[in-house]
Amino acid sequence: MTIEYIPDSQTQGSTEPFGRPWQGITLPREVLDRHGARILDPWAGPLDAGERRPDSTVYRANVLLVPGRALVSDDSVRWIDGALSEPGLRLSPVSVERARGREYGPETVWMPAVLELDGSRQDVDVDAWYALRVLRRALGREPADRAGRAELAAISLDHLFVGSATSGIGSLDLGGEPATSGHAVADEPGMRVRPGYGRIPVTVVAGPPPRRSLEELGGPRITVVTLDTGVAKHHPWFRPVTDPDAFLSVDPDGQRQIEEAHPEYADRDIARLVGYEDDGQPANPLLGTLNSHAGHGLMLAGLIAQIAPDARVLMYKVMHSDGVVPGEALHAALDRLLWRLDHGEPVDVLCCSFGGFSEAGDAAMRALFDKVNQLRARGVIVVNAAGNYATTRPFYLAALSETAVPGPPLAPMIGVAAKNPDGTVAIFSNEHPAVRWRAPGALVVSTFPPQFQGAQNAALATGERASLDMDAVGPFCGWSGTSFAVPIVAGCIAAELTKTVGQVGADPVKRASSVVEMMINDPVVRPEVVPI
Repeated sequence: MTIEYIPDSQTQGSTEPFGRPWQGITLPREVLDRHGARILDPWAGPLDAGERRPDSTVYRANVLLVPGRALVSDDSVRWIDGALSEPGLRLSPVSVERARGREYGPETVWMPAVLELDGSRQDVDVDAWYALRVLRRALGREPADRAGRAELAAISLDHLFVGSATSGIGSLDLGGEPATSGHAVADEPGMRVRPGYGRIPVTVVAGPPPRRSLEELGGPRITVVTLDTGVAKHHPWFRPVTDPDAFLSVDPDGQRQIEEAHPEYADRDIARLVGYEDDGQPANPLLGTLNSHAGHGLMLAGLIAQIAPDARVLMYKVMHSDGVVPGEALHAALDRLLWRLDHGEPVDVLCCSFGGFSEAGDAAMRALFDKVNQLRARGVIVVNAAGNYATTRPFYLAALSETAVPGPPLAPMIGVAAKNPDGTVAIFSNEHPAVRWRAPGALVVSTFPPQFQGAQNAALATGERASLDMDAVGPFCGWSGTSFAVPIVAGCIAAELTKTVGQVGADPVKRASSVVEMMINDPVVRPEVVPI
């Protein structure tokens, strides 16, 4: 297994500001309804003079992300409600009260604010994108020195991100492989000779890799944080999360903070993240089939365990098993990581195996980028999935990985594309000048929640018999996506950082930068393999 770094930015070809129809997020109607979301159509509405046509994105239909300090200010809330009265909207009083129940430090905390009708009109389309444009127009008419202007100007859509596994949402449906290289062997009648990139049950006869005790390690374990679908109730490779030195760990208090960030609707309920366990949440309980991203988080953890068993994985559940990552949950998780670091709790590497497109390029992702940079300033290496849409359109956060940030140095931020087993770039993998790393991401084998089973088993007189059931995965599976290239790179980083655990008082940013620089310059195959 090798990890590649592309030293020179990829300049051949052009980027697609919009992309073809299949190069944007296209979510099924049932997924949009489940999350109270809609897709922004760039061509659906008129533009103001000088206004740039937006790109496609997916967002909560009637929720805005607002800096908490703006919701605490009576003057700012009155101004927002006054501006929104034009289309007959206002901020939900429940959202304002919830925001005022939070404590705020010097760093910006983003709170979801639900939009509702103010009673002055009927049959109003409650659309966060239209409301945001109304607020921006109104702010343009205000004096430049208006109090609270910075917070009001930072109000944004509540974007929904998607997991980067090649199943369900978050990927490109290619139809058939191989497409550009290899042997174009035709399928024989009645059978499929190529398994494709989807989730496939496999059998693993090996046990978990050996793990040194804390005494043998001689220092604290490197902590890799994954923001994903949560942990499994049990798996033969992993001890319970309640074990004080388990490879897999959780943060119940932090998880509650993520749960509390969920928008409160007065008229309907939307999908809610509950607890830290990945329970599968079948999209259709009557059918019982697995959701597209069920088990996604444990796949990441198992890949890290294979490469860096002396580390530990701290898992936060921010992704639904249908692959959707709400923006407010992501912000809440990052807030919790900043809190942990400021209270002496270690965070060394952050895995983000998801991403999304934005309506206004980097500017629309500024709040998220600023928060991630606060982690990087504390020495956290951030590893991001390139995405699975086979496009060069910027996919965030990976597209910001090479963005220069003024001020003191920050720990590295990495965008990772996926490779096939033969070393070629996986056809589904996005490309972008900021995506400079490539790692295996096609049919990698890792751990999977064993309690997830198929809808039914076939039974004959001789006992239970069944064909290979793609939904009865068992404790292990093969799966593809830039999602899984991310933990491989993160695991290699964690393995290298583990070699430095005895260094007391080392500057975390310098340590992070030196480890990534070493991986760039050292072509050694990782993990190092000793033949037997």
